[in-house]
Amino acid sequence: MGIMGKQVDADAVRVLDQQPLRVLFIGNSYTYVNDLPWLTQQLSVSAGETRTLESDMVTVAGATLKSHWERGDALKQIQNERWDYVVLQEQSTLPITDRSVMYEYVRLFDAEIKRVNARTIFYLSWARQNRPQTQQILTDSYMRIARELKAEVAPVGLAWQKVQEENPKLNLYYSDQSHPSPIGSYVAACVFYAKFYQKSPVGLSDRIYSTQFGTPQEGNRIRLESLRKTDAARIQRLAWDVVNQAH
Repeated sequence: MGIMGKQVDADAVRVLDQQPLRVLFIGNSYTYVNDLPWLTQQLSVSAGETRTLESDMVTVAGATLKSHWERGDALKQIQNERWDYVVLQEQSTLPITDRSVMYEYVRLFDAEIKRVNARTIFYLSWARQNRPQTQQILTDSYMRIARELKAEVAPVGLAWQKVQEENPKLNLYYSDQSHPSPIGSYVAACVFYAKFYQKSPVGLSDRIYSTQFGTPQEGNRIRLESLRKTDAARIQRLAWDVVNQAH
């Protein structure tokens, strides 16, 4: 390659580095409770990333990927804008009870995501608080289809396990033993930051400013939790460790 060709390549890299990193989240309340996309954006801001994180979400309470496909809104969002990543979050128990249905619609979405030159990331969620033994089934379901499709995985449920092992006093669950507490969503945000930027979240913000339980409303941001710096550092470290190990 000549000097001119190298210069063009370098210019293209600089342009890419200046473009926002754009992520679409498709899922349900595990995504919109505490506004996980916005929490992840705040981590990227605290890191001073040159590629700012821009995100949007198509979320419906209790939705499966099958119901999202049938509604059509998520597909339109994939097709109508530029995305670097599209995050797919299946209904929390379907990977345990009916993996075949999950896989059918994951494959359909993944094909459309690839068609617009974006990458699929699976949001590997956590087991219900009273059924911790199901985490392995959840993990296997996501990892198997990720390998098949050569997609990526955000191993949030595995990070939850590690955090709970190191500090059982940290409550990651909302009172219904299913949805995430603010700290649970913060763990997820650290995992997603690590996946999107391929960098450790260690040293980033320990603040959890977001919305309360329910669909986010712009401008209604409050402090949800005061996280001790030592606990935040532990969560950040474990999130990075799990992301590096889950390949």
